[in-house]
Amino acid sequence: MSTKLIITSYNNKLISAKYVDDEIKSLTVCDNEHNISDIFIGRVENVVKSINACFIEFSNKQKGYYAFSENKDHIFLNNKNNDLPNIGDKILVQVKNPPHKTKPHTLSSKLEIPYKYLVLSRDVNGVLVSKKIKNDENVSNWAASLAYELKLMNEELVRELGADFKDTRSKLSYGFIIRSNAVNANLTELMDEAKHLHNTYKEILKIAIHGLFYTKVYESLPSYITEVSHLVAEEDFELVTDNKEAFSLIKNNCNLSDTRLRFYEDRLLPLYSLYSIKHNIDEALRRQVWLKSGAYLVIDETEALTVVDVNSGKFVPKKGKDKDLSNYNVNIEAARATLTQLRLRNISGIIIVDFINMKDESLNEDLLKYLKMEAKDDEVGVRIVDMTKLGLVEITRTKQGQTLKERMGLERNEELRD
Repeated sequence: MSTKLIITSYNNKLISAKYVDDEIKSLTVCDNEHNISDIFIGRVENVVKSINACFIEFSNKQKGYYAFSENKDHIFLNNKNNDLPNIGDKILVQVKNPPHKTKPHTLSSKLEIPYKYLVLSRDVNGVLVSKKIKNDENVSNWAASLAYELKLMNEELVRELGADFKDTRSKLSYGFIIRSNAVNANLTELMDEAKHLHNTYKEILKIAIHGLFYTKVYESLPSYITEVSHLVAEEDFELVTDNKEAFSLIKNNCNLSDTRLRFYEDRLLPLYSLYSIKHNIDEALRRQVWLKSGAYLVIDETEALTVVDVNSGKFVPKKGKDKDLSNYNVNIEAARATLTQLRLRNISGIIIVDFINMKDESLNEDLLKYLKMEAKDDEVGVRIVDMTKLGLVEITRTKQGQTLKERMGLERNEELRD
């Protein structure tokens, strides 16, 4: 299986596109206009007991939602005589999710700082190993060594900063997650990285305790760095970019050899045209998507749900006994295209798909089986619920960030203009 990641600019947005065996699998807008994963000194503006949460202003006129049920260990930067956020409190928060529709940013005290092989996390005790690493004796031994070093580093943190945070009632300790691509590393590299992350976290706390409201104390690396870190362990992986800044950041932060990282230069043929990224984005922003059979999809996003209508279009089904079978073949093509479009558009929530009608119940059952099998390829959780008596297929997809249209600065029913 060959995986290729293309990073290029299109329509004033930095885009990463992942291809597996030359088939488009994901489109990501990498511009961090919503400060995702950045860490700020916030001010508690409003406490709403009825929803067990508060709203925190973390940047000039930008507020975020902070749920008490999700955040148990707050990092207060002012003296406290209780353990809960109160209006006016100075608090350290990380931006986790962008605003969506009428909802503000989601904020968290579970600070995370990712790097090549490790993730420093306040939500982890000790050292955890990625579930993708199966029965690796070396990694298990490294985890034990790292756990001992972690204990010493947390003790050092308390010694150096304990006095500053003494009256804030804040817990400072953290843990590590060993990432899947650590199988390509060695213990020395992991220890060096652990010290780097420890020093980064310590510097964040030092700046924060004396910083002003709304100060950004940590700026995260671009999202494509995380994406590359997940892919670098794959044997047949190549990254191509025409963006100098992206090329430099990847070269310095990801464990990629020169044979797997390529800088593209060709003024006559832009990178987004060479790999059909323009076509893929344009199609993913249109209401209508044509299929090879001549049929087409109509995708309508509403506030409550997304509706996908499969139309026969130019497709002419066979007559008689073979009509159901020919409709089934088109429905299979439409099912695959629907799941691809949900993934590329990053559509979440409830999705209703109206396939071409088939009288044969066994073919309907086969269609559902195919959908469930194909849905496993989506890294975001997709559930094929059932087919209703009216022949409508119900699908749910876990929300993860904004839709492609939102990231491209378009309204729900607006299309990209040339």
